[in-house]
Amino acid sequence: MGIEFTSAFAQIIFLVLLAAFVIAGVWLFRRLRTNEAQLAAVRRENGKLRNEIANITGWTANGRLPEDWQERLRNDKAAAGVAHSPAGPDAPAEPVLLAAHHALASVEPPHFASSDSADEVSRAHRRNIELIEGLAAERIDPVPALANGDMDKLLCFWRRLEAYFPDRAETDAYGLAAYAVLDLFKRREVQIIAPRPLSVESVKNCVFTTDDSEKLRDISRIRTAAFAASSRFANPKGGEELVIDCERPGWNGPNGRKSPRILILDRSW
Repeated sequence: MGIEFTSAFAQIIFLVLLAAFVIAGVWLFRRLRTNEAQLAAVRRENGKLRNEIANITGWTANGRLPEDWQERLRNDKAAAGVAHSPAGPDAPAEPVLLAAHHALASVEPPHFASSDSADEVSRAHRRNIELIEGLAAERIDPVPALANGDMDKLLCFWRRLEAYFPDRAETDAYGLAAYAVLDLFKRREVQIIAPRPLSVESVKNCVFTTDDSEKLRDISRIRTAAFAASSRFANPKGGEELVIDCERPGWNGPNGRKSPRILILDRSW
């Protein structure tokens, strides 16, 4: 009796395990089919995206991007914004700046560190939006605005985002605004000097400072990138320093020249 019971119990266990194995196999098969379908969909979307980027940026046949691909992409975004702007006598005098205004207004203020004052960053962002809007409508004269420091936050936020936070939505918006402003000054024969963070500059061209008033050294992404770039800066020449942040842009034009102020590493880092 005990032998028969054990044999029946073993058969039940075997059948349960077999059923579980079959169910697991069916589930795994369906999961694999689903994953294959999702992978195929992703590949199709990637192919479409690649073609769109190729059309916009001029992606070459050998798979390399041209040097000006970022500018081409920003110009395409600007054109899309211009397409929705009014035409005729009510058309803006600076349609690319108007597109930049729409781009800035559509993103959140660019917070960099948890210690940033939300109100202060929001105010600076709003001032940048109003600045671009005023430039687009030709209510603001760009040259005095530059001399008064009204463009400092716009250009410095752009450089900081571009160097340390290229993956954020604010980066494209500020990049579009900055390139529109650079083009505006170019037409007025004024060259903006805003050194890119993690580049090397000479004291002949810049004013160096170690006063990290915004506590950028406490931001892990900036700190890591700064030390990595510093380790590659193996043979500095006299008067050369690694740019950590562009705190104030400079310019060179018919009315004179002003050197940019840049933040460099010191022992506090």
